[in-house]
Amino acid sequence: MITLYTFATPNGHKASILLEELGLPYSVHKLDVMAGEHRAAGYLKFSPIGKSPALIETMADGASLRLFGSGAILLHYAERTGRLLPVEPEVRAECLSWFFLGISDLGPAAVEMFRFSVRLPEKLPSAIDLFKGELIRCYGALDQRLAAVEYLAGEYSIADIACYPFIAAAALSPGALLDRFPNLKRWHDLLGGRPGVVRGMAVPD
Repeated sequence: MITLYTFATPNGHKASILLEELGLPYSVHKLDVMAGEHRAAGYLKFSPIGKSPALIETMADGASLRLFGSGAILLHYAERTGRLLPVEPEVRAECLSWFFLGISDLGPAAVEMFRFSVRLPEKLPSAIDLFKGELIRCYGALDQRLAAVEYLAGEYSIADIACYPFIAAAALSPGALLDRFPNLKRWHDLLGGRPGVVRGMAVPD
């Protein structure tokens, strides 16, 4: 049985979308972030720096498997199930390239943009401009790629799941940002209609 420890963030949604798309049974433990549960010793055993999501799977023989971080969760279950990760080398390489763009570039830039433009009381224009520029660079690269293909790897994969929740968050912001990137908007709307994505985006609430 899989227990997903998560909170309603784009990183958490990546893990829940994956589990829904793969049809893997799982239960959800909604982290009480306001009470500091993610900093408690019990949770730090699962996720050493207190980040969400984390996952514990109890195996048939009683052994347990720990995974923390959305990238590790996506890659592990895609490899284990043989789904959402292309086998053919060139397509797999393309998938992994865009997957890690979502994990290493798009996600961190979006998180820092939110931190400096919304959460911190003191607004630092230089930091906001820096991370806004990084986000626009990612959006542009994604839009250019999606001008030629339906999905980031050519077929639906963990690359799409790694990027989608952050683009979905951008779509909610004022100013119709995605209208500047029509191919990215088309892809966003396509993924937003997938039942697994809809269910995953509703977790943990």
